[in-house]
Amino acid sequence: MKAKTTSSCPICSAEITFDWETKDIPHFGEAMIIAGVCGGCGFKLSDTILLSQGEPVRYAITIEGAEDLNARVIRSTSGTIRIPELGIDVQPGPASEAYISNVEGVLQRVRDIVLFATRSARDAGAEENVCRGEFILEKIERAMEGEGPLTVILEDPLGNSAIVSEKASSTKLTPEECEGLETGMIILDSPA
Repeated sequence: MKAKTTSSCPICSAEITFDWETKDIPHFGEAMIIAGVCGGCGFKLSDTILLSQGEPVRYAITIEGAEDLNARVIRSTSGTIRIPELGIDVQPGPASEAYISNVEGVLQRVRDIVLFATRSARDAGAEENVCRGEFILEKIERAMEGEGPLTVILEDPLGNSAIVSEKASSTKLTPEECEGLETGMIILDSPA
């Protein structure tokens, strides 16, 4: 299904035309893709909204060698990534984006965030936080060189995320486990 709508640009108030299209995206299911560009100021808006959901799920993989870095990671906007050995939890928020990467790409994303936080701690004179950040960065670098072990866990209460690898384990999340997870979006429950 394709549709067009118009709205006012939030920057310059010029009219923007938005294209809406539903597509079936592998591993994510049916999604609504929205895109628009303002002809006046160049403001761009694009978003992908997942329209389907699966069973609540937890995937886990232990990185023990370089080959484990190639495992495919499909993280939907409702997926939480955990690296327990590092005390890292990446929870979805309102601006959370879905992505398809591999374990190495996930570690690079986490490394970039920890690097920024460590620099900020250094600038603030928070030496304890600097030491913690440097420890985490060292562990990430070793894992990216294939020296583990390091565990990557991906939990999704809406079941739209996955780790695709023969080494990855998959378990269904309980309702209690789902309650403790963020979804990154507003969920409307229909009455039973």
